[in-house]
Amino acid sequence: MQILIDSTLSLSQVTMADAPLLVKHLNHEKIFENTLMIPSPYTMNDAGWFITFVEERKQRYGRLNDWAIRDENGQLIGGVGFQVEHGIHSHKDAIGYWLAAPYWGKGISTKVVKVVTNIGFQEFGLRRIEAPIFPHNIASARVLEKNGFESEGILKNYHLKKNQPIDVKMYAKIN
Repeated sequence: MQILIDSTLSLSQVTMADAPLLVKHLNHEKIFENTLMIPSPYTMNDAGWFITFVEERKQRYGRLNDWAIRDENGQLIGGVGFQVEHGIHSHKDAIGYWLAAPYWGKGISTKVVKVVTNIGFQEFGLRRIEAPIFPHNIASARVLEKNGFESEGILKNYHLKKNQPIDVKMYAKIN
C-alpha cells in the first residue's frame, strides 16, 4: 500500500530491494549523530534485520508502523515510523524519522511528519505522539514545531549513544 504525500513523495513498506539505499544513506555521519537507534557503520546485515523487523511487526500488529519515504521515482530517501513500545492499544506512541542528506532543507520531513502524525491520530487512535530528539538536532526540532509539537523539556540520560548516557529534548503533540 502506498500513501501519497504530494506529487513527488510517497510512503510505503521498505523491502529487500531497498537494502543498498538504506546502507548508502544511513552511513552518513550526521544521520548517526542525530538518531536514537541507527547503528554506525550501517551494514547490509543491519538493513536485512530492519526490513525483516518491519515485516514481522506488520504481521504481529496487523498494520504497518514503519514506512520508507520515497521520491517521485519510488527510490528510498528516508524512513519514518512509530516505536509501538506501549503496544498497539496504547493511547500514546513515539515517532522517529530520518532523511537522506541530499534531501535536507527541502521541507520533506515536515510534510512526512504531518501525514504520519495524522495517521497516528486518525487511524491508530493515538491521543499523544512523542518525539524524543537530541538537543543539538535543531533541524528536527523545527520539523516538529512546524507540525504543532511542543517541547516538554529535557530528559536527562534518556538514551545511550556510543555507550554513553545522553539527554533528549522531548516533544509531544496531543490530539
